[in-house]
Amino acid sequence: MFVNFIKKLGQSLIATVSIMAVVFLLMAFGVVPFEKDMVIAFLIGGAMLAFGQALFLVGIDLSILEVGRRAGTRLMRMKKIWLILIFGLVFGFVTTIAEPDAQVLVAQITSFNSFLSTWLILSLFGIGAGLFVSFALFRVLKKVPLKYCLLVLYAIIFILAIFAPNEYLGLSFDAGSVATGTITAPFLLSLVIGICSVRSGATKDDNFGAVAIVSAGPIIAVLILGLITGPMTGSSLETETATTFLSVLIENIKDVSIALSPLLVIFILLQIFILKLPLRQAIRALIGFIISYIGLICFLTSVFYGFSPMGTFVGENLAGLGTWLILLLGAVLGFLIVFTEPSILVLAGEVEDVTSSLLKKWVIYLALGIGIAISVTIGLVHVVYNVNLWYIILPVMAVAILLSFVIPPIFTGIAFDSGGIASGTMTVAFILPICTGLSGIINEGNIITEAFGLAGIVASVPILTIEILGLIYMVLDKKNRRQHDKRNSNNDSK
Repeated sequence: MFVNFIKKLGQSLIATVSIMAVVFLLMAFGVVPFEKDMVIAFLIGGAMLAFGQALFLVGIDLSILEVGRRAGTRLMRMKKIWLILIFGLVFGFVTTIAEPDAQVLVAQITSFNSFLSTWLILSLFGIGAGLFVSFALFRVLKKVPLKYCLLVLYAIIFILAIFAPNEYLGLSFDAGSVATGTITAPFLLSLVIGICSVRSGATKDDNFGAVAIVSAGPIIAVLILGLITGPMTGSSLETETATTFLSVLIENIKDVSIALSPLLVIFILLQIFILKLPLRQAIRALIGFIISYIGLICFLTSVFYGFSPMGTFVGENLAGLGTWLILLLGAVLGFLIVFTEPSILVLAGEVEDVTSSLLKKWVIYLALGIGIAISVTIGLVHVVYNVNLWYIILPVMAVAILLSFVIPPIFTGIAFDSGGIASGTMTVAFILPICTGLSGIINEGNIITEAFGLAGIVASVPILTIEILGLIYMVLDKKNRRQHDKRNSNNDSK
């Protein structure tokens, strides 16, 4: 375990230091002024981020991933579909309402629509996610091709988007992104892999796609909410943010406790009624939960104490740069951010394991890094030039759906899962503040149309980069097959 921690800590340090180096270069060249207190907070945040991410990844290896796979295996062997679907509904609901990112987004929504309660919106997110977790598991059990599911779901989304108030388009895709966050995504991935490991006729293609389907649930739920409530009328965010290290730490201890408690309860119930692990293995999983708990507290505290304020500060000082320099900076930060998102690292590891190293982790990192770099650049174009989200998200998703009918099925699942995971905590808490900080200077902060939708953009473009990777793989595979057949033909002729 210690060796694994040191390995992951080294990886986390490289990614964190790279992002911090970009910020310090901006300070060195006078683009961003040097403020001692903010720099100290940024340095403390950087150290805690690397340490927390490494701890979290080690912890989920011992707990969430292992329990998820075993739960999927045991539930499948019980041959009770209704039990699996009920489990999916409950799991999706409780984990979604507990997601820290979801709670941040809901706080923003209620600042615009104060007559909507926090728990009403969280429950709406949870119901949408829960229903679609059940649907995702049903798809796996009944062997329904993912591409047809996505075609129907996004057809529904596009139709709803036409009639819903415009600001709800961005908000809905943001909701889909945050619902499959740091807590939900790793367990869901491992649960499906566990089910597929014992389902007769299961292929590697079936292991992925669940996160993508679950992301659609909150999108549909929010668009329906928009149809019911009508346009938002607010003009500024009123959410309170903690300013001291202690206040941020206490807030994140509370949030993480709320976030992980449902999973701990689920584990205990699974252990009593289904898993029945030997005492040693159960203790090992419990230790993993504790390590994940500590790691996630460190990670979130670093992000919201050191990185989020710095993101806003950087964004407010970028207005003096030329547009192309702003876009270039966004692309660089977007590329680097992929290596700091815990859920992305988990996904890449699962992809490598399931494909028996056919798809290496570094290939997934590279494809997603390029995708997020392009996403952030497009997000900045959206902010600088006030481009309507209709002309960004919907065309991208339409192309993604069409490509799903061309590429190998496994790449469709990986691509759409990547989209659901790409817009994680670091994106929400560091990249988005840069965009909103810049918007506040350039456009005097038209928050309703600009604050919402940026996470949705970041979640959409990486789908295309993974699908393009699938196209490249398909072409190379056909070429290799032709060469193999040609060699066999030559050998036979001899």
